[in-house]
Amino acid sequence: MSAGPGPRFAEDRPANLRTPPRWHRLSHIAGLLPRELEALAAGLGVPPDGRVLDYGCADAPYRHFFPAGVEYIAADIPGNPHATATIAPDGTVDVPDASVDCVLSTQVLEHVADPAVYLSECARVLRPGGGMLLSTHGIMVFHPDPVDLWRWTGEGLRHVVEQAGLEVERLEGIMGLGATGLQLFQDALLWRLRARLRAPVAWLLQRLVALAERLDDADTRRLNALVFAVVARKP
Repeated sequence: MSAGPGPRFAEDRPANLRTPPRWHRLSHIAGLLPRELEALAAGLGVPPDGRVLDYGCADAPYRHFFPAGVEYIAADIPGNPHATATIAPDGTVDVPDASVDCVLSTQVLEHVADPAVYLSECARVLRPGGGMLLSTHGIMVFHPDPVDLWRWTGEGLRHVVEQAGLEVERLEGIMGLGATGLQLFQDALLWRLRARLRAPVAWLLQRLVALAERLDDADTRRLNALVFAVVARKP
């Protein structure tokens, strides 16, 4: 095992996190996050014949949030076979100004070299009145994919989004402080255990994480959370 700022497990590969088993160390947030994002996406008001930019699309797992008839532009760095548009080395994307109704950005912002450029691009491509749904890490263990550069507080995330010229309509925390504390304890513990013990320990701790999640209300999650989600709109 190589030394470093945090553990990395083979089972953390993103392809396995869409439907993880109950003993996966991220099973709770992997189930919770898509549900929360889908509920927020429902309020974006994307028209049936609109255009959506998935900015850092991976394998485009959230395409189903939007009407079947939308033009779905899946943008990512070179080499992603799921992408239909390419993100340039400077973080920009070849999409015309004011040409999309929605930008979707899920767990991308923590990986980009220049968040200000990325968010400015989100604002640039949105039509007036268009919406952005963005999620990113608050309190989270080191998570390279291939790099991991940033973390935010709720207020910090609101600040950088507004600095890009967008108006924040909603800011929600997903997985509050108590549950996040247990998650971080688990992440610190698992890599010290023998491999055969990791699954049962993760299963137990993920059940406790789910229980702790019930103790925080929406207001406290907006202050401290594992993940933050923002709905913003271009004036």
